[in-house]
Amino acid sequence: MTTQRSTRSDSPISIGDLVGSPRGEVAAQLVLSAVASDFTLEIMRRAYRLFDGDLVLFLVFSEIAHYNVARAIRSLDIHDQLPARLRRKDVLGALERQRVTPCNALSISDATGIPRETVRRKVKELERRRMLRREGARNLTLTPTAIEQLQDSGLNVTRDFLDTARIIRLLQEALARQGE
Repeated sequence: MTTQRSTRSDSPISIGDLVGSPRGEVAAQLVLSAVASDFTLEIMRRAYRLFDGDLVLFLVFSEIAHYNVARAIRSLDIHDQLPARLRRKDVLGALERQRVTPCNALSISDATGIPRETVRRKVKELERRRMLRREGARNLTLTPTAIEQLQDSGLNVTRDFLDTARIIRLLQEALARQGE
């Protein structure tokens, strides 16, 4: 049976109109993407407020934060351990002993595609805000002040991320039940 789609310009468009079939795989992906987008957009809104509307500043900061911490997290070899064997004290204890890996403006420029001069200006602004410090001429690391500001601003996103992941998992299960 074919569904007649409305062609009136003043009527709202349906999901079926957007994706061709509201029961198809594209529609299922659209639903999951919309839930993930809720999470992403909320983070961007919070970042917009914390960084006074400068999302490039947020991107530079985030890339530096990621670079500083990612190597330490990778060194834990979490994927090689059984989840039942991982304990909070073991993970946090191991991280506490890890050194922060500094980065430089060139590596941030390469990773983001933001021109190096723009990255340098943003780094100076992050230093002015006491969110970043230099170790030597080029090594950039976060400051404890930056972590405090992130906590205070609501950019600590773990709970929101886990809630979003739970909703996506439930939706995936529901979408997988085709004939039930």
